[in-house]
Amino acid sequence: MKRRLFTAGLLCAPAIVPHASLGQSMQKVKLGSAFTTTTNAMFLMPDLLKPQGIDAEIVSFPSLVQRMQAVATGSVDVGNGGLSATMQVATKGLPMTVLANGCDGGWMMIAKPGITSFAQLKGKKIAVQNGSIGLVSLNWKLRQEGLTDKVELVFLDNQDQPTPLARGDVDAICCFEPYSTFAEMNKFGTRLWVPYDTPMGKTNLGFVASTSYVKKNPELVGKLVKAHVAATEKMRTDPSIAVETTIKQFNMDRDIAVASTKNLFFNADSGAAFQSGLKSLAQMMIDDKLLDKEPDWNEFINTSFI
Repeated sequence: MKRRLFTAGLLCAPAIVPHASLGQSMQKVKLGSAFTTTTNAMFLMPDLLKPQGIDAEIVSFPSLVQRMQAVATGSVDVGNGGLSATMQVATKGLPMTVLANGCDGGWMMIAKPGITSFAQLKGKKIAVQNGSIGLVSLNWKLRQEGLTDKVELVFLDNQDQPTPLARGDVDAICCFEPYSTFAEMNKFGTRLWVPYDTPMGKTNLGFVASTSYVKKNPELVGKLVKAHVAATEKMRTDPSIAVETTIKQFNMDRDIAVASTKNLFFNADSGAAFQSGLKSLAQMMIDDKLLDKEPDWNEFINTSFI
């Protein structure tokens, strides 16, 4: 009798199986990324989200502003966004929300061999990505060095900067990883400046969404933020993951991948230090006339999902 009751209980008990195996359709989400290794954590997110019934597709953009416009208009749902471009979009009538820190650092300045000081850049050409944190930090440094009107800025996306440096078409590049390390290790130039001495420090990347998307999808956004934080923590605690991701996603040699990840600081800490860096960035952009006004901070920063 006990055996019959036990068997009946097994037959009646609900099976514990993943959502996807119940025949339910996966919830589709598009994640906006960039052609830089600062966004490496995003490549881990689809596997973290799948057990929750979320089918995440990564869409990469060469341009920072394009990526944030895609997030703002709903072409992608959330993105790893350069915070300077995010602010520009947010203050031009397309409200954006920073949900978490994305990654700190990740860029540096490489100059042609023989150029060992900023003074030697007078009358020279410097490549930098338009709308980027790199541009904001470079403008600050040029002002410090008295070179604001004495150099020519050439706007190129990060992946397009090493070749002109190698050819001599530009004299320096202010570039994001892995392309800055790629240029350095291929001896296209030498390291001139690691730009973390500005008021914003290593502030760079945020995990962002349009404000309207956050308000419409709070439960989903919570899952996405938690996956972002988990992916970032994996990158932070195991550098080999960042190396392998760089090799796979950016087709880089292992020695370049290893060296470039030393200039990445994976960090989802979104507290006072991160928010202070954001506000310093806004003031630097206003000083450069890259921003007309500060964003509405109460709407722009929302770390409640962490």
